[in-house]
Amino acid sequence: MKKKFLIVFGSLLSLILLVVVFYALDWHAFFTALKTIRIPELLLAGGVVIIVIALRSLRWNLVTRMPLTHFKHFWQAANIGYLGNIIYPARAGEVLRVVALHHFASLKFGRALSSAVIDRMLDMIVVGIFTLLVLWIHGHKIDPNVGKGVIGIFILATLILTLLVIFVDRLFAYVQQWTTQKKWQKQLQELLLHGLEGIQVFRHTSNIVTVLLLTTFIFMLDYFWMWQVMLAFGWDLPFEAALTVGVFLLVSISLPSAPGYVGIFQVACVLALGLYGIDQSLAVAYSIVLQLLSFSIMAVQGTLVTLYCGFNLSQERQEATGDQISSLKN
Repeated sequence: MKKKFLIVFGSLLSLILLVVVFYALDWHAFFTALKTIRIPELLLAGGVVIIVIALRSLRWNLVTRMPLTHFKHFWQAANIGYLGNIIYPARAGEVLRVVALHHFASLKFGRALSSAVIDRMLDMIVVGIFTLLVLWIHGHKIDPNVGKGVIGIFILATLILTLLVIFVDRLFAYVQQWTTQKKWQKQLQELLLHGLEGIQVFRHTSNIVTVLLLTTFIFMLDYFWMWQVMLAFGWDLPFEAALTVGVFLLVSISLPSAPGYVGIFQVACVLALGLYGIDQSLAVAYSIVLQLLSFSIMAVQGTLVTLYCGFNLSQERQEATGDQISSLKN
């Protein structure tokens, strides 16, 4: 019931934001901006998006500490996850990518799940640092309350990951001592043990340092391709403008919305670019190009993977969201 409410609320919120954004749009300026886009910068941005997806897949591979020969499986699962987030609401792609990795890499479901959680925690930690940087850059222009939620998540993610890494052995021993009678209790115990095994594997100092550095580099590449799209529009804006847009987007997509973050995406770009004097009509044009460029690459790659691997997106989603997670084979 709660999930259905969030889907309905998110869809209504996206619709309202779209109406607000497009109501006051200067259509002449909007189409003029689209007509004057420079293709070379756009192609470079698209190439960087492809590289970013590959690097995120590599980071996920490093988190599990599986041999790099399995990189293909992580890349396939990541692309299925991106496709799922575009098609379905409530970030269903996050579940789909875990299910996909479980199938492709023959990884225990608990380990696939814990690695995906760690993967996202790394994002939360780094985006929290960049959010603090954006708040520092713009000072009085941004209400400090805007970043409080992200900074809170950053602190929480850092604390949880640190505690898990320190106390994972004790947690593993505690769960291992459970006396279980019912089938669902045994399944839960096995799922938790496999998940904790994944954290134990991740807890290697050099590996933690490596993935944190890689995560920072990935975010810098993300901001770089967003900056290239700005250059494609002919705007002479500093690199920090792309950083600001990236942070605003990450804050906004945490809110409930329609599939593909429609509406939310546009408002985030309008607010961020407004700090640099970019007109609303031009900012909306930028947001659409940004969204189409990234989503088209994710959609094409994700579709090719699902077709090549025979991964039934709809069926797997129904199983994953129908409380049948525990029935998956280990």
